Amino acid sequence: MKKRFPLFMALTAMILISFLVVSPVSAQVADGTYKVNYEMKEADSENTSIADGYFTKPATLIVENGVQHIQLTVTGSNYIESLTAPSGPVNVISEDTANRTRVVKFRVDGDLSQAVNMEMHIIVPDMYDMTHTARAVFDVSGLDQAAAAGENESNASDSETEAGAETVENPKTGDDSSIALYALLMVGSAVALFAIWKLRPVRN
Repeated sequence: MKKRFPLFMALTAMILISFLVVSPVSAQVADGTYKVNYEMKEADSENTSIADGYFTKPATLIVENGVQHIQLTVTGSNYIESLTAPSGPVNVISEDTANRTRVVKFRVDGDLSQAVNMEMHIIVPDMYDMTHTARAVFDVSGLDQAAAAGENESNASDSETEAGAETVENPKTGDDSSIALYALLMVGSAVALFAIWKLRPVRN
């Protein structure tokens, strides 16, 4: 019995290590382009920030190779001197000075369900000149369904797109590991167990 317990422990450890090494890590959001609703909230409360009025809805979420970028349209851009995300100053994609709008883009690392702190320098001549912080809270509750619907429509017809999400390419689910690899690992574990059993000390 004393010899069987170490053998069982060894086999269990090998199986666990095998699964930890090859288990896929699913991306939080599949690659694609999505429309995402959001709200600008105050830095220290759940109240809607006054800055919310400077941003049009929805935002555009672009995911490429697992990297997330948010694209926003800013109104009253003549009042917003600068806008900074946790990843750094936003990139200006386009600007319409006549209509005072500006399209900006920035990278978002980590879980998009968490609020994103946005720092903005707002200047209203002769009235207001201050750096203001707000939290962009994105509604990502329907992204999984949107990705699945977009994939189904893409397979049915390339000319049709999902109303709330346009899938650029087939979503990466992270389930690409071959079943044969798991089988090979199990066989290897069994061979190792047999070898340990054969090489065990023989009782006198």
